[in-house]
Amino acid sequence: MEVVILSGAEADLDELHAQAEKTGGGERLLLAVDRELELIRNFPQLVPVSLQARVRRVRIKRTPYGVFYTIEGSRVMILAIQDLRQDPEAIAKAIRRRL
Repeated sequence: MEVVILSGAEADLDELHAQAEKTGGGERLLLAVDRELELIRNFPQLVPVSLQARVRRVRIKRTPYGVFYTIEGSRVMILAIQDLRQDPEAIAKAIRRRL
């Protein structure tokens, strides 16, 4: 499957990477995200639908972050990469704006 990272998710990743770089963890974060995106590409239906009717979430291992995505035909659309420690309603609101 093709993985498409939407602009909002790209901005999320840029922000999280900048934060991680302050403590020297920027490269580790990018590698962890890459591993999860590869898992999503190969097994997009591995995790159940959550949050909204068609949005799925994968937690990025060894981080407090999650990747939110939808499956549209033969493409996986990455909607957001969010810090899961924040208020769940704030996450839901961010996702709804991007649908």
